[in-house]
Amino acid sequence: MSRVEIRVEGLRELRTVLRRVNDPDGLAELRRGLKDAAEVVARDAKSRVPVRSGAARDSIRATSGGNRAYVVGGKARVPYYGWLDFGTRYPVRGNPRSVGPWSGSGVGPEKGRFIYKAIDENEREIAMTIERALDQALRRLDL
Repeated sequence: MSRVEIRVEGLRELRTVLRRVNDPDGLAELRRGLKDAAEVVARDAKSRVPVRSGAARDSIRATSGGNRAYVVGGKARVPYYGWLDFGTRYPVRGNPRSVGPWSGSGVGPEKGRFIYKAIDENEREIAMTIERALDQALRRLDL
């Protein structure tokens, strides 16, 4: 599975400075800003998921930790999310899929149908959200 990364040069250093000046609120605010960018993607991806029970749609969520923010789909009660988004390369018994989004082929798209499309179509808004979070963190330091 391919990964999409947006790298901000100096983010690690900014977090180090915020820690050194003992500004836990600044660190929390920066993490919230990164998570807000992931929320943009999660919100769009949720709108793309076909709904039968709503469990797959509701399993898409934004999380963050350290220097990163993630969009995650699926959980223990929704183990089929990966198949729904990415399909399978190999059908279970060697037969082409007869049901589901990839019926007749057994092959899913390279980048998925929901999360990666949401990233691609919201790239500008994601970048602006991250930029705002970085600007706020720099303003806290008077830089």
